[in-house]
Amino acid sequence: MDRGRKALPVQNKACNQRYIKRCQERHRQKLRDMKCSIDNKPPRSATHLKTKAKKNALMEDRIDQIETENRILLQKMTHIMRRKGAIDNVNQSQKYGHSLSKERRKRELQKITNQNLQILKRIQQAKPTYNHKKWEEEAKANDRILANICEFKSNHTEHMDRRDNSSYFDDEFLMDYEDCY
Repeated sequence: MDRGRKALPVQNKACNQRYIKRCQERHRQKLRDMKCSIDNKPPRSATHLKTKAKKNALMEDRIDQIETENRILLQKMTHIMRRKGAIDNVNQSQKYGHSLSKERRKRELQKITNQNLQILKRIQQAKPTYNHKKWEEEAKANDRILANICEFKSNHTEHMDRRDNSSYFDDEFLMDYEDCY
């Protein structure tokens, strides 16, 4: 017995000893019956990893492709068997090489070409909205005003006289114009 229990006052020493023995025996029995608290079992396996759905889908696709190729091969073999061994040297690429939408695309191209020709005719028949003669007259008037405004008279008046024979955007004229400012 341990000293701590002996120091406690009890009414009946014999009953107390039996009680203590019973408690100690129960404690020993619990220690013997105790199960380990560490889980040593393997973890639960994930079923979605076992099924491998992606791999199965790819295999099904591959099987479908193989079946399609086998069917085409069988059709070719039956075609050869029906011809009774004749040599198959005909190029059928011309037969199967045409486009299904060729006629539709051709019609659309002709329609677009006709529309473009109609637009071109309308553009060529349209009368111009700008009057180039009026522009020339306005340019001459502006030149006269410019000659009056210039502080130093230059040979700009000579360019105004030659305007009738030359282009408006003459390099010399532009250089003289810049001299005025």
